Amino acid sequence: MSQVFETNPVLESYWETDTLDTGAIHDELTRLWTEVGGPRHGGQAPGEMIAESVPGGGGLMRANTLNLIAVAENADYAELITESVSQLRDFLPSRTVIFNTDGCADRKHTWHVRVQLSEARNKGSDSPTLRFETITISPDPKVAGHLASLVSPLMISELPTFLWWPSGDFANSPVFQDLVEIVDRLIVDSAQLGNDARALAQLRTLLDDEDDPSVGDFTWLRLQPWRQLVAQFFDPQEVQPALETIAQVNITYAPSREDRGSGLAAALLTVGWLASRLNWEILEPLERRKSGGWTAPLRSVNNGSKVRHVQVRLSPDQSIESRFSLRSVEIVSIDDHEGVFRVMRTDKDDLITSSETANAPYVSRVVYARWLSSVEMLGEELQRFGPDSILEDAIRFATRMLP
Repeated sequence: MSQVFETNPVLESYWETDTLDTGAIHDELTRLWTEVGGPRHGGQAPGEMIAESVPGGGGLMRANTLNLIAVAENADYAELITESVSQLRDFLPSRTVIFNTDGCADRKHTWHVRVQLSEARNKGSDSPTLRFETITISPDPKVAGHLASLVSPLMISELPTFLWWPSGDFANSPVFQDLVEIVDRLIVDSAQLGNDARALAQLRTLLDDEDDPSVGDFTWLRLQPWRQLVAQFFDPQEVQPALETIAQVNITYAPSREDRGSGLAAALLTVGWLASRLNWEILEPLERRKSGGWTAPLRSVNNGSKVRHVQVRLSPDQSIESRFSLRSVEIVSIDDHEGVFRVMRTDKDDLITSSETANAPYVSRVVYARWLSSVEMLGEELQRFGPDSILEDAIRFATRMLP
């Protein structure tokens, strides 16, 4: 019999106030934990998990893993954050603080605060129920850019703190600039930066200071099967010389995705990944094509010091199949090691790969590569604590290509 995982709110409190009192929030959390028979300290002790007995039977465990801060700039993002956190399965934040900045100026009271205890459990399993906390705050718009000093006392001490910023244009937000100073890891979705090359340049600002938090990107996670399949083309020893004769990289992307994001960031990160792994150099920045999209010349120097030019073309694809960031990646090699290597998405579940070289016939296969949900990507990113050097290299190269 299969197990059914459920996440449900247990208790919650809501109030409006003209002054945010973090002490009152802590007191209310302690009261709620006491009411459900939880830890008397209100869940403040550090550690992986805290087990507590429940009078009358069973037991519960309190998630004690990390702090998560999430910022919603409108109602859609507020719903995305709330639903994603509530549906997490394998790795739950101990405490999530959601700042909902939508409609702040229209409220009667300056601050709106909601404190909630939720439980996660496998129905039919003997494992203890896991409980966690969510604090939702609609802040005073006058303190935008000064939230760090208010949110810091709400973080559980000795645990790492993550910031999830699901919308775009983060670098120009005073709220972002303030909160990024107090977190250990930042999670963004570069697809939400849209089709503006200047907006995409914001990615570089995340790596400018060595004291900045490590970065995770939902777009990078979506590219994982693409990167794996491209790399597999060149696993056979007889195909590897084609890496040194690559002359073209053609990428088509969705200018407008189902979630209103863009595939341009995915296209740029794909080029950045290829170029940084193969030690390519930028000759000129990206230039707009009259037919739409972008083009740029790169330079490759192989082991024999022979210089080759690589032409990169990024093209928007308006077809109905192009709804999931990238539509296709095509790599063309020439001369003695000529070949064409292509990966294409046909729907949310499948990718098709194909290759043909001078020494091998045309081969094609369908690969299951399901489109990941925000819940799945958030759950994966919350289990990553250190920097991703390959992502950082891809970001640096891609943003240097921007005009």
